[in-house]
Amino acid sequence: MNESRQTQILAGQSSIAQKVFGFVPMQASWSAHDIHGAVIAANATGASAYAIRRALGELKDAGLVREPVGGKFQRDAAIPKPKKEQVMTQVAPQTVVPNKKPEGALDVLAALSGEVVDLSGEFSKRMKALAARIEEVALSVEAERESNAEAIIKAKRLQEALREFA
Repeated sequence: MNESRQTQILAGQSSIAQKVFGFVPMQASWSAHDIHGAVIAANATGASAYAIRRALGELKDAGLVREPVGGKFQRDAAIPKPKKEQVMTQVAPQTVVPNKKPEGALDVLAALSGEVVDLSGEFSKRMKALAARIEEVALSVEAERESNAEAIIKAKRLQEALREFA
């Protein structure tokens, strides 16, 4: 994958996934726990291990990192696009770009809000699956109850028939 494509795909990822991407090694495969430790040690984000695993999953799904061994993640080096040399006729004026300010409280709050929304979506999916399983079990219990009721009726008929012979 070339650098521009990698940058384009990475721009579409969540902010946590973008931060985590920088800590996924190219030379070796690291576990999600190791990557989480590196992210925390670098003070890049205060995200939970769960959020880091989710971000790694997003990056894997996007094709930015791979999982050569189960639970171990590694990224491939981006292939630099060959640049054509352009002849410059004018000297461009130099502009000084101020350093980017550290992430503000509002940015952190927005990131946390996004995590909460993702977590609530996953929770909703799991609750729906659980509700479907409960519904299936309830239907099977009802079917069992009906078959038990039929068996009781048959047993009573048999009992009455035996009384008639006695």
